[in-house]
Order: sequence, then C-alpha cells, then structure tokens
Amino acid sequence: MKQGLERRLYQLQAELCHVLADPTRLELLALLSEGPRAVKDLTRATGQRQAKISQHLAVMRQQGILHAERNGTEIHYSVADPRILEACHITRTVLLQRLAAQGHLATQLISEYTP
Repeated sequence: MKQGLERRLYQLQAELCHVLADPTRLELLALLSEGPRAVKDLTRATGQRQAKISQHLAVMRQQGILHAERNGTEIHYSVADPRILEACHITRTVLLQRLAAQGHLATQLISEYTP
C-alpha cells in the first residue's frame, strides 16, 4: 500500500514538474514573484499575445500554483504558495552553477588545445 502511495506521489510530482517545464511559465512566475499582476500587465511584460499568456496562467491555476482574484474587470494572478518560487530559484541556481563549471571546463580545453 505504501509503495502505491509513493508511486502516486511521484506521479503528482512529475505532473507539477511538467507544468513548470515551460519557459513562458517560468517567466510568468518570476514576474509574479514581485506581487500580483493583471493579465494585461503580464502580456505587456512578456511581449506575448494575451491568449497565450491566459492559457499558461489557466494551466498553472488548475495545478494550484497560482491564485486568481477578480478586481473589477481584471483578473489578478498571484503565486499560491511562495515555496514554488524557492523551488524555481534552487533549480535555476543549480543550472547556473553547472553552466559555470562547463564554461570553466570549456575554457581549460580551449587553452589546452589551442596553439
């Protein structure tokens, strides 16, 4: 029974990671880390069409990543749980460290093989 629950948890975790595995969604989360924003503000900040931004926001809202609140004629989105921002920050830091290490290796290799 416990193994089945663990597998279900892994499945749910994979679904969450899948939702976050999109550059536009990561950009939206970064923008929303500054505070709640209306769809039009997010559209302007990303330079992408409103329909595309709205679709991404809807997917993240359905997964419980974002919270939506109507404010007059606008819908303002915010991050539902700030720990998701921490997770994104951690993965970005790991990536930057890996890129720096690869860059250092590339620099060493170039200097080794360049006459």
